[in-house]
Amino acid sequence: MDKILIVTSSYDKTCDYIINKYKSIDFFRLDLDRFSKYSVSFTNSGFDIKHEEESICESTCLSIYYRKPSSENLNEVIEHKYHPFAHKEAYSIIEGIVESFDGVCLTKPSVMRPAGNKIQQAKLANKVGFEMPDYLVTNNADLVELYKSEKAIVKPLSVGVIQDEKTKEFVQTNLLDSSIELNALKYSPAYFQRYQAKDFEVRATLVGKEAFVVKIVSQNSVDWRKADNKINYSVCEMPKGIYKKCIEFMKQSNMCFGCFDFIVKNDNWYFLEMNVNGQWAWLEFETGLDISGSIVRYLSDN
Repeated sequence: MDKILIVTSSYDKTCDYIINKYKSIDFFRLDLDRFSKYSVSFTNSGFDIKHEEESICESTCLSIYYRKPSSENLNEVIEHKYHPFAHKEAYSIIEGIVESFDGVCLTKPSVMRPAGNKIQQAKLANKVGFEMPDYLVTNNADLVELYKSEKAIVKPLSVGVIQDEKTKEFVQTNLLDSSIELNALKYSPAYFQRYQAKDFEVRATLVGKEAFVVKIVSQNSVDWRKADNKINYSVCEMPKGIYKKCIEFMKQSNMCFGCFDFIVKNDNWYFLEMNVNGQWAWLEFETGLDISGSIVRYLSDN
């Protein structure tokens, strides 16, 4: 029986959920943060991966679901100076397997990386006709002064994670504090956006051409993802024009999965970003939308 290879990490509860829900599907889960527990090889015959009594190879792999891989903890295993090299090598063999696979993959890293770039997204959003709040991406503090004079937000350009050997911090969307000095901006650019008032927000999860659209009413007026925020979720309709723009955006990004975030004010839909590998399971729990079923169908039938 052909198997679906899931590339992720041991803490990925979404994969726990989808594997437990679809017991008739034969999944092979590779947790990159436990890489040393697997036997991984690649030859002229393709890849071969073994873990305990389970195995998957090129000829038995139906499709690949590339989720949330992370590096293995190598503390007290090898010297710390070798950790980056070992992590890079582990990622390299797994990404090579994913990239070289001829079958269905949701989604290859080489497709996700450019599609997730905020500058590329902004340009593409303009091209397909989305409305967007005014924005500025820069490392020039002088240019930001115009944004400091009015209500604006700031967010990271890439994955906002700061960590050392003991701690991990997540940098999310915040209101721009006009009292903060921006001297360090020249070393690390950021994404600034004029604050857009809203009636509500929308998260639209697209799997192929299926759209799962959720209205989000949030107590936090800046970022509904903040901890301890009070949120109400409900299924809503997406205007046909917005749906067509989402499909075109996905087509031009070469993406088959994406999570679109919008602000809605007076029936105007303002595009914020498209998360190329966004979480979705909690929306299924909150609304009953069958996002997992759509993902499994895509991985099984294409």
